Amino acid sequence: MNRHNPIGSRALCSFRSTWMGLRRLLGGILELVFPQVCLVCESASKAPLCASCADSFSRITGPVCEKCGKPCVRPVADCRECRGKHLHFTRARSGGAYTGSLKSAIHSLKYRNGKRLVAYLSLFIDDEAGHLMDAVDAVAFVPLSKLKESGRGYNQSGLLAKELARRHDKPLYTGLAKVKNIPEQHRLGFARRGDNVKGAFRAFGKVPERVLLIDDVYTTGSTASECAGALKQRGAAVVYVLTVARTPLDGSKGDHRRAVVDSCKCR
Repeated sequence: MNRHNPIGSRALCSFRSTWMGLRRLLGGILELVFPQVCLVCESASKAPLCASCADSFSRITGPVCEKCGKPCVRPVADCRECRGKHLHFTRARSGGAYTGSLKSAIHSLKYRNGKRLVAYLSLFIDDEAGHLMDAVDAVAFVPLSKLKESGRGYNQSGLLAKELARRHDKPLYTGLAKVKNIPEQHRLGFARRGDNVKGAFRAFGKVPERVLLIDDVYTTGSTASECAGALKQRGAAVVYVLTVARTPLDGSKGDHRRAVVDSCKCR
């Protein structure tokens, strides 16, 4: 562009060099005034997530329920958390337990504009995602209501799904929508959550035959199941669910079921 104007070309290079120098200077000043911190523990950190917090994520290992992914003392086809439920998804898996630093990281992502944690949390479940990606045609995500997404500025599950789809070279399906205003699931007891989400989601457009549905937290499976049902109504044959974490059912809010690891009563 400046082949015939060497003076203009030199001026442009000089401007770019000066601008880059100013950016580095301003970045250094901002770091002195507002030092970078871990978005989870708020200790000094050059990265959004410090190594200590990342290493302390409670990862799910060992036997799990084949259907819903609940940790069990031995592999089972279904556990008492999902046995007898009509769950529309084929299989659900979670990266870790929704406790400690992992819970704090997800909370920061959702409520403290912690979008920089998406890369770390998607990497945390990347191995599990890799096991499922060969079996699916596209990646989808649990939608938020338009009002909530507008207020938050983003959908955390959508960001996670987009990152995983990019990493594994899969298309992202964005036609799942929340079409019914309902009370937030986390404000309800476990027994009420299934009825609360009935009819809350619809799928639009052409739905892939095999879908990997991404969400941040799995608790009772009600939301994931309703989303899977909506996808199947529009043509999906198989829906796998993958979440960053799984809530231990610890008897809170009037639910007296056993926590985290199922007993030998699993069959």
